[in-house]
Amino acid sequence: MDLLMSDVRLFVKAVEVGGLTQAADALSVPKASASRQLKRLEALVGHTLLHRGAGRFGLTGEGREFLSTAKEVLEAVNQALSRLSDTNEALTGQLRISVPGYLGRELLSSHLSGFMAAHPLLKLTVDVNSDRVDLFREDADVAIRVGLDGCEDLVARRIKRQILVLCAAPWYLERHRVIETVDDLAGHYFLTCGPERQAMEMVVPGLDREYIVRAAGVFRANDPELLLRLACSAGGVALVPLLCAKAAIQSGSLVTVLPSFELMPEEVNLTYLPARRNTRKIRAFVDFISKALEQA
Repeated sequence: MDLLMSDVRLFVKAVEVGGLTQAADALSVPKASASRQLKRLEALVGHTLLHRGAGRFGLTGEGREFLSTAKEVLEAVNQALSRLSDTNEALTGQLRISVPGYLGRELLSSHLSGFMAAHPLLKLTVDVNSDRVDLFREDADVAIRVGLDGCEDLVARRIKRQILVLCAAPWYLERHRVIETVDDLAGHYFLTCGPERQAMEMVVPGLDREYIVRAAGVFRANDPELLLRLACSAGGVALVPLLCAKAAIQSGSLVTVLPSFELMPEEVNLTYLPARRNTRKIRAFVDFISKALEQA
């Protein structure tokens, strides 16, 4: 004998409304059929699940034990049906995405058209901004962030490991001391998006540990493309994502410094509020971009 979901649903409803007759009415099931369904379920599990008759109605010990499992089964089935239903319904409304400028241009731009084509009724708004938005103030639905600082109360899904590179203009390297080891970085000018340190300190994130370098000067900005332009025109050693520096390195405008020295990659994460993890448009965007970047 197979378990029928209609029998399980009737049992749970009878407990919720306090009677088999009331459950039959709520589910639009004939009362005689409801009685047969309950007997069929009890025969399958091998126990009486409900006390009934002569004014008595309530769970037996076995019924109480079975109830929690029955509710979990129904919830799982309902969620599965909901997900299948979602795939057949077009996404509508607005989805607001916040992303740092260079990631928007270099990472997202080639994939957004595919997402828009898949969901033509969804209005997509992208805020390209190097400042971190406050998702709790509803400035955006999804924010793409580098690193996990400030993400403690958010859902964060890693979508990419961002490779960093040290680079400088050839003319700058010709005029300054040779750089063959990390220690040789001391005394150079630096350009970085990294965190604030003491005035003349630069953090170089190696795979094994962080190296603190005493610099001749440090210029900080939240835009790596600005740092690259300064490296070309004004000089200095820039610590930037390879994603941004690749074109300048390929053209010869910049060269890699310490190419054999491995830097600790940065994590790029999609972040959103925990309460919105099951929102269809957010789930669709997160899944789409994650898969697109995996295949890139």
